[in-house]
Amino acid sequence: MTPRRIGRHIGGGPDPSAREGEEQETADALREALAAWPAGVTLVGVRAEGRVHALTVSAFMPISLNPPTVLVSLGPNAAAAPYLDPGSELGISLLAGDQKGLASRFADTFPVGPSPFPPEGVPVVADALAALVCEVEEVLTRGDHSLVIAGVREVRRGRTAPALVWRNRDYRIVD
Repeated sequence: MTPRRIGRHIGGGPDPSAREGEEQETADALREALAAWPAGVTLVGVRAEGRVHALTVSAFMPISLNPPTVLVSLGPNAAAAPYLDPGSELGISLLAGDQKGLASRFADTFPVGPSPFPPEGVPVVADALAALVCEVEEVLTRGDHSLVIAGVREVRRGRTAPALVWRNRDYRIVD
């Protein structure tokens, strides 16, 4: 019979602190690998409690054309997260290359400056490349992020311009 190692966690099996170290190493390596992957930059906003709660998001992707559905991944401190329950309406603005200032402003926890959103209705940026009016269908929690799955109710095509992307921890313009 092979003896089982007793860790300080009380019980048998592998020491969980060793696993935590491996997981952190993998997370760090993943962060570095994904930094090289370009991602489009969006502003995600929801109107609640008489104001717009918005943030910059690069973790956005379409997941279905039929029915039109998208996914947005939000971190634990996302300003809009508490207001994104199933049935709530949100706006997603796909930003142009010259909208880096907006992206930077809304990447901050407490954005300061004039609002790029209309005074009423779904908060989308009028001069973005495109704007999606969506309804939240489901919110899943995976790790430290919330995955917001939303049905697209309306697509507003904007201007034709180069796109703003996030790559290697900086904004880039892609034609």
